[in-house]
Amino acid sequence: GKQTMSSAKILSQHKCAHCGEPAEKRCQQCKSTWYCSRDHQVSDWKSHKSLCKRIAADIAQADSHTLHKQEFDRIRIKYGLTTEENAGKIADLLANKGADEGISAPKFAEMFGMSTAEAVVFLEWIKVGVKFKEETLDVAKKSGFSGTSS
Repeated sequence: GKQTMSSAKILSQHKCAHCGEPAEKRCQQCKSTWYCSRDHQVSDWKSHKSLCKRIAADIAQADSHTLHKQEFDRIRIKYGLTTEENAGKIADLLANKGADEGISAPKFAEMFGMSTAEAVVFLEWIKVGVKFKEETLDVAKKSGFSGTSS
């Protein structure tokens, strides 16, 4: 039927990384490199290996990042940390401590009635956010995006 035609067309757009022929199999680890046969995948492994590991690690990191964010959001909602009062309280706690020492997770957990494990997840995510903000601002400054035009 119609379905097989379009999927065959999509498949033939991929080229074997080894020989350049149309390819239908892809590396299961990084899912980004295509091969026409198992033999060609095996032959290409030496040159593909380091790229493959980097891509697979990036995918794993992105996945764990997503899970961490979902858990952070769940905790925020479960303990009402989104209210203005609590958000203010948390901002004060974090502002009063250096980002590195931070507030201890057990103390944070006690304040908001959550488990220490949840407090760790919550505080770690905030640390990620702060670090990202600092790095982004840093990059912006370095590349001259400080709002002044020369």
